Amino acid sequence: MKRFATALVVLACLGLSACSGDDVDTSSDPVEVEVGKAFSWNGFTVDDGWTLEGVERSVNGDTVTTPNVKGTITNTLDEDRAAIFEMVFSADSDPVATISCSAATMVKDQSQQFECPGLSATMPDDYDAVVVQEFVRDDGSSSS
Repeated sequence: MKRFATALVVLACLGLSACSGDDVDTSSDPVEVEVGKAFSWNGFTVDDGWTLEGVERSVNGDTVTTPNVKGTITNTLDEDRAAIFEMVFSADSDPVATISCSAATMVKDQSQQFECPGLSATMPDDYDAVVVQEFVRDDGSSSS
């Protein structure tokens, strides 16, 4: 439970300045956030109180715990757009879990629930940072 609170705190601390006043972060650069704390990224704001929980799922007869993030997100830009991003959990700068997040298309100042089901990730046992970044599609190719 401590690691969840730590990650949420990191997400929030980085996002607090972007969420206050009229200074909304419209950059798509990665931003470190604290679990449960408000943050701003790419013209979207996420409200305080978002959650990270482990969800037990059955996979091939085994039980695994996957991360699940839920919260409220708002589009702060003048264009209609959907929120699509990743949350990367890391320990000592090494990624330990990456989950994809999304919310349907919103008009300016519209808020709605978003969810990051983390179906392809295992709940990290330990992490010291959470970064929100652009969704990166894995096309299956590798450069060797």
